[in-house]
Amino acid sequence: MSSPRFFLVAPRADDLFLCATAACAAGDCASILVSDKTTQETIVALQSLGLAVIIQDCEPRLVHQLKADGMHLSRSEPVKNLRGTLKNEVIGVFAATSRHIAMEAAESGADYIAFAQGSQVDGEPLLGWWQSIFEVPTVAFDPVGLSDLASVLPQNPDFIRPFDSMWDSPRMASEMISAMQAQMK
Repeated sequence: MSSPRFFLVAPRADDLFLCATAACAAGDCASILVSDKTTQETIVALQSLGLAVIIQDCEPRLVHQLKADGMHLSRSEPVKNLRGTLKNEVIGVFAATSRHIAMEAAESGADYIAFAQGSQVDGEPLLGWWQSIFEVPTVAFDPVGLSDLASVLPQNPDFIRPFDSMWDSPRMASEMISAMQAQMK
């Protein structure tokens, strides 16, 4: 099984390029979730780093206008209805801890399911359950730190969201992603 890639979640600010650049240089960063206030210039710059830029909870036409790679839904909205507008773009769904929402989204064509894996109190770990049954990629959406990797990695998520403190400075982004990447090998 290959190591998970990093799913970055940017703060609501346009000044994030330097931290994203440092993170990409330090580890295998796949995508970045940004707000609908992000400029097209910033999106293009982030894409130049090799990141898929996904806009959170936006109007589908905004994905096309800003030339982003897709959209992330953190509210209940049928994925099937969005496929008419976003034929080739990524559609991700935040399912929190709901297996029902996750399965419904996957059956409707979601490209990834994001779980709040840290919120599940009892029972089988969500990420591991999902990976054992479904092929749709999964994101460990609750921020993951070095101490969390021991419990998250055995569940084989496709993507991991690092702690938001990585956005404090380019140095912090580099150090955090480097340390996590080294532990994931």
